Amino acid sequence: MTQVSPEMAPIHRYSPPLRALHWLTVVAIILVYGVTYLEDLFARDTPERALVWWFHISVGLTVLGFVAVRLLFRLAGPLPPPSVALSRPMHLASVAVHVLLYVLLVATPLVGIYLAFLRGNEVTFFSLFTLPSPVAVDRTAARDVVEVHELLANALVILALLHAAAALVHHFVFKDDVLRRMLPHR
Repeated sequence: MTQVSPEMAPIHRYSPPLRALHWLTVVAIILVYGVTYLEDLFARDTPERALVWWFHISVGLTVLGFVAVRLLFRLAGPLPPPSVALSRPMHLASVAVHVLLYVLLVATPLVGIYLAFLRGNEVTFFSLFTLPSPVAVDRTAARDVVEVHELLANALVILALLHAAAALVHHFVFKDDVLRRMLPHR
């Protein structure tokens, strides 16, 4: 049996919906994480600061929605086979990173929702619908939960950056198809 070199192997891309959801998730993560740095520009209890958190929560819920749809598409399949450029250990590491990314993409917004509820806040999605808090206000617990939420968010961003760096190394150093499988264009 002859081995196909990565340069000669056909590129098996992810489906257009999965590619679109991937890049929409990237943009949403940049927005949801980046907007938190605007908080310090505004005094507490001002409409501007409330707008920052309204946007942060709404985009966080968007991330959760994107991930739910992505998981449905992945379950419905078909998914492309692993890149022939990846060795077995590299493929297993890739799978582990993707699983951890999905866990963080779900856990981070869920913990954020719980945090909002502990603070006594409703959770709204771009003012289209609102979820009232089902839990009692507990500011002491909220201080602990905010640390968990920030830890998860930082871990998500760090892992996503490492994921992106690995894709760029595959593209520019190894010159294989790993990144091209997820690029939006043909």
